[in-house]
Amino acid sequence: MNADVSKEPQQSSPENVRCIRCPDCGEEIMMVPVLAQMIEAIENHISTHKEHGEQNLRHDLPLQHPKAPVIRENLTEQVLTRAAEISEALNRNQTWINQE
Repeated sequence: MNADVSKEPQQSSPENVRCIRCPDCGEEIMMVPVLAQMIEAIENHISTHKEHGEQNLRHDLPLQHPKAPVIRENLTEQVLTRAAEISEALNRNQTWINQE
């Protein structure tokens, strides 16, 4: 059963701090440092949520999952939050090193 997309993602443990979790299926997606690759990873994951069996009559392509925009927004927010957390941790470590 799919999780409610409006719910907050589960808290990350230290082992998966560099992962984000899909709010719909719960799958973890590894964060990568290159923005274009991170966007691609999110889009690739969202493509796994496409409706099966239905075809777009104009383009003969699978229809987009109805929750795709919400999933995309949630994953993007998680990436930004995790990136800020990582940046803060690195800055704290750098400040500590500079004080020695």
